Amino acid sequence: EGTGDISPFQAFTTALSATIGNGNVAGVATAIAIGGPGAAFWMWTVSLFGMATKYAEAVLGVRYRQRSGDGTMLGGPMVYLNEGLGMKHLSLFFAISALFGGIGAGNMTQSNSVALVLFSDFGVPKWSSGLALAVALWLVIIGGIRRIGRFAEMLVPSMALVYVLSCLVILVANVAELPAAFSLIIKSAFSGTAATGGFAGATVARAMAYGFRRGTVSSEAGVGTAAIAHGAARTSDPHRQGIIGMMGVFIDTMVVSTMTALVLVSTGAWSSGLISTEMTAVAFKSVLPFGGIIIVVVSALFGFTTMVGWAYYCEQCLRFAGGIKLSIPFRWIYCILAGLGAIFQVKPLWDWADIFMGFMVFANLVALVGLSGEVRKISET
Repeated sequence: EGTGDISPFQAFTTALSATIGNGNVAGVATAIAIGGPGAAFWMWTVSLFGMATKYAEAVLGVRYRQRSGDGTMLGGPMVYLNEGLGMKHLSLFFAISALFGGIGAGNMTQSNSVALVLFSDFGVPKWSSGLALAVALWLVIIGGIRRIGRFAEMLVPSMALVYVLSCLVILVANVAELPAAFSLIIKSAFSGTAATGGFAGATVARAMAYGFRRGTVSSEAGVGTAAIAHGAARTSDPHRQGIIGMMGVFIDTMVVSTMTALVLVSTGAWSSGLISTEMTAVAFKSVLPFGGIIIVVVSALFGFTTMVGWAYYCEQCLRFAGGIKLSIPFRWIYCILAGLGAIFQVKPLWDWADIFMGFMVFANLVALVGLSGEVRKISET
């Protein structure tokens, strides 16, 4: 019970929609392809710290949210920077960084990835994938947070469940290899990995770097975006919403990403010399007759849900910076950019997005440190 736009569970799945994405499939494979199996261990390590960070973000998202002119809730780092610390300029800095970073990493690059995988496996023209994505995206986000919440509540749990169950089937088929897989992950985390097969070898530093990067980027802990979704929850208890927020990191990294890592290591696909989605597809095909199709469908759905989640994040940041009058025009522009992202070269957008993500982390960490006493007080009540 309490004020808000969507249920606590819908807020949770909305936040998950933006975090569970192609990074859990392609990103984990890339981290292991470059950093070796030990990258998975460091991914687990950073996620433990990420759970504490996500708790604080969700708590502050509920504690310092405010009502917009249309009656909907507005929360997130830009709000608690402004309301909690009085840092108006830094709050605007976060909002603008999130807007541009989200358009890059959360929208155009995602549509490009979806279009690329559909073209590579089924020969679907990129322009038609872009058009379909733009239309589907418009149908969801034009209804605002309530429609986004219903969409996330319906699709995200089932989508994640299908992927995890598929991984479990593969792990059961390779159950004899699991002890060796865990041993290799832990050993490689502290001693590096020698070259083998198509794998060029990796040092401990490289495993640590790619594991930390994957764990941080995948869960978005520290970035602050989840606080925007949790700030819309219909609740009067920031502590409870913080606990729910922590579960997002656990599910994203400790469950979904871990399943991918174990599948790659136990099947031996990690040393195939492949990278990204191709490596994961090889692992799936080694056990499941339609494993390649599963990866294509999952990648497309993961990419689309990420686009939906980031649409809400970007819109809320724009509302904070420029007012609610910009909401409807932004939704149209966001969908158009999604269509364009499918057909244009978007590699430079990754670098662009990384810069803005760094800005977001900086601003959000200032808030988390400055408001740590408030978080502690709420957690103790």
